[in-house]
Amino acid sequence: MPRALPFVAALTLFLVAGPTGAGHGDFIRVVYQAPKKSEAQEIYREMRARRVLEGLREIVRMVRLPRSLTLRLSECDGEINAWYAPETRSVTVCYEYIQDVWDRAQKATSPPAVFRHDAIFGPVAQVFLHEFGHALFHLLDVPVLGREEDAADQFAALVVLRLRPAQARQIIDGSAVLFTSYGAEEKLEKDTLADHHGPFYQRLYNLLCLAYGSDKRAFGYLVDRGDLPRERAENCAAEYDQAAIAMDKLFRRHLRGGRMERERIRRGFRWAH
Repeated sequence: MPRALPFVAALTLFLVAGPTGAGHGDFIRVVYQAPKKSEAQEIYREMRARRVLEGLREIVRMVRLPRSLTLRLSECDGEINAWYAPETRSVTVCYEYIQDVWDRAQKATSPPAVFRHDAIFGPVAQVFLHEFGHALFHLLDVPVLGREEDAADQFAALVVLRLRPAQARQIIDGSAVLFTSYGAEEKLEKDTLADHHGPFYQRLYNLLCLAYGSDKRAFGYLVDRGDLPRERAENCAAEYDQAAIAMDKLFRRHLRGGRMERERIRRGFRWAH
């Protein structure tokens, strides 16, 4: 469940984007909240140096927001988490979450083509876009049929798949490494199946199916090496078309110029490459 963290004023770096012409609240604030724990300092410095939040803000600016939105990296008292908080209109990703991603990337027995860099920055890109999806559903009053968590996963994947294939592969493969790691630890008991999030392996195959369905040539390796079962792959082009058409219809009137700008997305993800 989303929750808001108390704001720590000391040692906080923030950048504010001014109004962009679509309404009083249409601006995006980015906050790198300086951590107190020494183990998070490296992540804090790395994220700032790469200007991760500024890049994500570039992507967010594709959308005409009726109210302001904050993108925040924060220390979360040991909690490995990320969320969108409607009451504060803020997306928060915890340093602890990113640390967990880093730790798992070190241990991952991923395919040789998946580099440690991708195993780290792929999931960071995915989780921010996932939570930004929640933010858009709320701020734009976008209707969601089915589980919102599944819709947020689809939104994140569809944005990534507007990148050039080589760039998209880095994020898709990196996210797959994390989902596989979590899935290997997940016990499919009643509480897990009743959760509003889908099981990690199901989220993994949904992601890979959208990727393969978007471009069989660019993502054919997912089937060739057995990451995506052939039985699922047969219908992935239809699954991708259905999701992409739905997203375009739902968001078109909220997008500047009525379309999702590929070049803006590419600029926004420079930090991940």
